[in-house]
Amino acid sequence: MNRTFFDKQYKYQLIAEDIKRDIFSNHLKANTPLPSIRAYAEKYDVAPNTVANALHLLKSEDIIYTYRTKGYCISGEIEEIKIALAKKLINKLLSEIEHIGLTQQELMKLINSKYKE
Repeated sequence: MNRTFFDKQYKYQLIAEDIKRDIFSNHLKANTPLPSIRAYAEKYDVAPNTVANALHLLKSEDIIYTYRTKGYCISGEIEEIKIALAKKLINKLLSEIEHIGLTQQELMKLINSKYKE
């Protein structure tokens, strides 16, 4: 079964999305270390393993990397990664839109009306 935008997300996925938002909004800078797993566990009130799973997910997307003495660090190519992820999301959105039967013109009308709000 294909996943949709409305599928349930696990806690570690929500934490990964929150950290990703912080990175992509420049609250966290490229090539700098992330806070510790313990600090994130306290922030989100979860077990350290949950945070570790979130960080592994971000690492699998090349958003972060491990550095032996600093722990997890933010990729130096974060802008390129952001663009690649945006393209992937656009393709996913277009695929979902096709499944509900909207034409490209109808989609563009919806997008334009959203930006005018």
